[in-house]
Amino acid sequence: MDLDVRFIDTSVLCNLIDVPGRNQQRSAVRDEFNQLVREGRTRFVIPVTTIIETGNHIANGAGDRRGAARRLEEFLEAAANEDVPWQLHAVTWDAGFLDALRAGGRTGVRLLDHLGNGTMGTGDLAILCERDAFEARTSFRSVRIWTLEATMAAYA
Repeated sequence: MDLDVRFIDTSVLCNLIDVPGRNQQRSAVRDEFNQLVREGRTRFVIPVTTIIETGNHIANGAGDRRGAARRLEEFLEAAANEDVPWQLHAVTWDAGFLDALRAGGRTGVRLLDHLGNGTMGTGDLAILCERDAFEARTSFRSVRIWTLEATMAAYA
């Protein structure tokens, strides 16, 4: 069976794990996630940047931080165990990765220009570079980024 892979952006993960103040599209995101899981043709990757940003949103947010932290931990455990529908991605932040990040990945715009123009931040570019590295070393038919952000969606 051909499988698709979706890298989960912070905007989506915050809705999936119900981070207070960052969960305005929770129902729609969870419905789409559950549908994709039921269909069984999609695997999900949680990029390092998404984990860091989501954890920061939890720690700096209000409401039930411990509950959101517990749900994040559960997702990470399932991903680490490669429980379906999760796909583990071992990313190495080496010179090659940093070169790709500085080059702006496949956006065609260097990191310096993205940051200087305010078009995209380092976190989003890092997710794009993680996706590119994963795509280059695997044979999945489709590797996309699942995001709710318009700028990121243009490169997803």
